[in-house]
Amino acid sequence: MTDLCMSKVPDRVDSTSGDSDHVATHSGYERDELPRQFSLLSTVALGFSMTNSWLGYSATFITPLLMGGSPAVFFGLIGASIASCFITAGLAELASAYPSSGGQYHFAFMVSSPKYRALAAFTMGWLSVIAWALTSASTAVVCAQMAGNLATIYNPSYIAEAWQTYLMYCFLVLISTAIVCLFPRALPRAEIIMFISSVLGFVASFIVLVATQPHKQSAAAVFVDYKNNSGWSDGTSFLIGLGTCMYAYLAIDGASHIAEELPNPSRDVPRAMGLTMLIGMVTVIPWTIVFLFCATDTDAVAASSIPIYTIYLQATQSQPAATVLTVWILFVYAGALVSCMVTTGRLAYAFARDEGLPFSEFFARLHTKQQTPVNATVGCAVSIILYGLIYVGSTSAFNSFISMSILSLNLTYAAPQTILLARGRERILPNRPFPFRLGRYLGPVCNAVSTIWVPFITIIFCFPTSLPTTISSMNYASVVISGISLLIFISWWVSKRKTFSGPKIEIQGLEIVSQETHRA
Repeated sequence: MTDLCMSKVPDRVDSTSGDSDHVATHSGYERDELPRQFSLLSTVALGFSMTNSWLGYSATFITPLLMGGSPAVFFGLIGASIASCFITAGLAELASAYPSSGGQYHFAFMVSSPKYRALAAFTMGWLSVIAWALTSASTAVVCAQMAGNLATIYNPSYIAEAWQTYLMYCFLVLISTAIVCLFPRALPRAEIIMFISSVLGFVASFIVLVATQPHKQSAAAVFVDYKNNSGWSDGTSFLIGLGTCMYAYLAIDGASHIAEELPNPSRDVPRAMGLTMLIGMVTVIPWTIVFLFCATDTDAVAASSIPIYTIYLQATQSQPAATVLTVWILFVYAGALVSCMVTTGRLAYAFARDEGLPFSEFFARLHTKQQTPVNATVGCAVSIILYGLIYVGSTSAFNSFISMSILSLNLTYAAPQTILLARGRERILPNRPFPFRLGRYLGPVCNAVSTIWVPFITIIFCFPTSLPTTISSMNYASVVISGISLLIFISWWVSKRKTFSGPKIEIQGLEIVSQETHRA
């Protein structure tokens, strides 16, 4: 059995000792080099700062609004919420069983058969890194566009050029990267501050809209009057809108990527993921109901450069009030970018530590003074800035790549659960105690829902949003994800299949002991 362990593992770990966190994260690298500075509260704050469901949906509800009006916005969100609960539960169980900053690529490695586990980990690793980099890019560009459009509202003669938006985008990425690299010890407190800011922003926005809008929409207009101008049938248009609604729960895996900075990740990471999901639903669903009732002219909202500003303006009839609330959203969005850069850098560091990236030795180094993955974080920032050049040439091409963040993350959420379900949960999950288990009945249901739902919604997400389709309105998401997947497999077959063996973990302390115990 000893020769099944990775060559860089220095010590044996007793899988029956009950120290599940140490067993799951022990490796030939000093994983304790990352300071265990996050608490459950700061981890929840980090997770929610990235997901920020009410905020994220405020920026993306236009697609379902165009596909079916207010009913598509509301019921699409409900469908996305239900699906995301199942997906998150299945992912949280894996995070409890195998806590690691690698997240999904670590999970895929642990549940796959020995023959395919390295390929599964490599594919999930690249999809995760790309998805998180694109998530950071989408957050930065939303902030840059919002700032430029606010300037236009107050100075109609000014129209932000693509290159000007790109410069603001670069500035935001650089500032966020500097905060992450120069002030790593302040991150837990900063995440809590941003979490409080988001909740206060939600409460203030909710109260202002309810109190100031005297002419609210009827219940029939919000929940019944389906307005489909897409050219698709009503059912298809609703499903296309539903795909975008999944953005409200994007980045639900964020907490798992700081597992090595928590004292008890096997317990606290699943809790953080569950609380992120719960807080997300408790905020985004009431918020969506309120702004749909208060939006008296949905056509004007759909045509607006800042839809949420237009809703504030329709409700308050006050430009200063609408501006203050929109700037508050912009501030919280900027805080979310810092959280995204934290996660993107940690994930790239973990993947480089396992030799999954080019120049892995360089990106796997921790800064000696700051004890944080500066090289990996800066490398991701450079990639995000270079990627942003696409925006200058074509915003449509940029947005097609941004769609990859939703598709890739959801695929990485579902793939480990699919493998686990196919190979047998009882045979694969470790025998050692770990805090969050879904059990014999709920576990297969969550894994099955993830397995069916994610491929289905991925296909739907690739449909164009209107018919007839032109070159400019074509949805190129399928082309992008196919091209990137092809590049990943080429990289695997040409180079990495000879050098990449997967996470440097002690397999003996996890799956293999579990399998032998069952056979005994």
